[in-house]
Amino acid sequence: MVRSLSKNKQENIKSLVLQNKPYSVIMERIPNLKKSTLSRYANKFSPGRVTANPGRKAVLSVTTKSYIRKQIINGTLKTAKAVHKYLVCTGHTISYSGTIKVMKSMNFHAKIKSM
Repeated sequence: MVRSLSKNKQENIKSLVLQNKPYSVIMERIPNLKKSTLSRYANKFSPGRVTANPGRKAVLSVTTKSYIRKQIINGTLKTAKAVHKYLVCTGHTISYSGTIKVMKSMNFHAKIKSM
């Protein structure tokens, strides 16, 4: 069975959670508090709070993909190399093979030429 925290610590956690403080701030203010314990008490005191979406973030946004799709159809971007060059110029950190995978996800099948 898990030992509960003291009432004082629980009240501190409750007040900080209700103020929407990040976990890192709460863990700094309350010594010897693990993230799992904090999460358990946060769910107890504020069950309906909004949490971040789990999972990996998308490399390219939907609007960037739609723009690339339009440029490929128009003929402005003709090759995977041109698409990769455009993405690097716009500040995305993506590899050439990553560019090919993104294009495949949009049903444009580019292949790396074999020597």
